Amino acid sequence: MRLPVELVRPRAVESIPDGPGWHHSVKLDGWRVALAVTGEGVRVQSRSKRDVTPQFPELAAAAAGLEAGTVIDGEAVVWSEEQGRFDFEALQSRGLARRPRPGAPGAVLVAFDLLAVPYTDLRPSPLRTRWARLRDVVGQAGPEIQTVLATEDAEQARAWTRELRPRGVEGIVSKRWDSAYRPGDRRAAWRKMRISDTVDARLLGVVGPGRRPWSAVVALPDGRRAVTTPRLDSVAAARLGQAVAGQLGEEVRDAELDVRWRPLAEPVTVEVRVRTGRDTLVRYARLRPEM
Repeated sequence: MRLPVELVRPRAVESIPDGPGWHHSVKLDGWRVALAVTGEGVRVQSRSKRDVTPQFPELAAAAAGLEAGTVIDGEAVVWSEEQGRFDFEALQSRGLARRPRPGAPGAVLVAFDLLAVPYTDLRPSPLRTRWARLRDVVGQAGPEIQTVLATEDAEQARAWTRELRPRGVEGIVSKRWDSAYRPGDRRAAWRKMRISDTVDARLLGVVGPGRRPWSAVVALPDGRRAVTTPRLDSVAAARLGQAVAGQLGEEVRDAELDVRWRPLAEPVTVEVRVRTGRDTLVRYARLRPEM
């Protein structure tokens, strides 16, 4: 199997599916990546097929002893002992830099699928086969590669959404045990039940200075556009400015939004909190780049 590789994207659902034949695993607060062991070394690829190996050297080191031809699908996460939860902001800082800064918290790859082993493409195989072989492969890797927490019991998965949410668990991903790995096939798509209080929106541009924006202009899931309030704090503004650097157009006047803003050349995904009422208020939560 050659890189880059297309990854399956879960389909959003409102509830965890019941009945036999389902595999349920926790969805953590991290970055989706594929890790591949090649004849030239270990490579880490983002969901959008960008090479992020320099940002995660400990993951490459943990997989160095695996056989060439191994490809793992998983989530890169950073755990904060101080907060007692997965720290997305620390992970974000690593991902936006060229390489981890000295003293940066270590990352872990939480593996949930195995796409290939030496000389064998496992994607046509059922999940039950891929899962059993994944556990064997992870057992041969370093401690920075772990298998995701999973169960066949839908009620247990529901309990995890209540018990583990404070630790940074975003939801549950459910897959059929007999399903092949088919990116783009909605019939075979994984189901993701999300428990976060945020929704995904498209970042269209920013208001204010490009280096430290005051607000974000977003397109909500229902198609409406909005300007986030209140004003971004200094940390969020700096991180957003870093992410959009060099990608902003000339400032435009928007009569509908009653604001001047600078459009982003290539919209990306952000998380926002939406409060409805007489006036809809949209609060910026964080950037979630598709890398």
